[in-house]
Amino acid sequence: DDEMQDTYALTQMNSLEEAVKQIIEYLGMQPCERSDKVNPDKNSHALLLAGVFRGGHDVLVRARLAFDQGVTMNITVRSDDAVVSEVVLSAVG
Repeated sequence: DDEMQDTYALTQMNSLEEAVKQIIEYLGMQPCERSDKVNPDKNSHALLLAGVFRGGHDVLVRARLAFDQGVTMNITVRSDDAVVSEVVLSAVG
């Protein structure tokens, strides 16, 4: 599997809930293990997503989010194709 990661500041996001909703909507992937549910008492969250890219490539995303006057996201994308991982990661950035 090919894995890539990067960190982004999502300064336009006002909460972890908003960030989770936007990331799911933007990537068009399905949340896993109920990770779309954010505990409002926490200032960090792990979002797990799964999907299939063109050509039938399975893609997994792990986004670690932290809130402190804006949302910081460390995102890891894993696929069986390095190009697919790179494309999904660049779509976020």
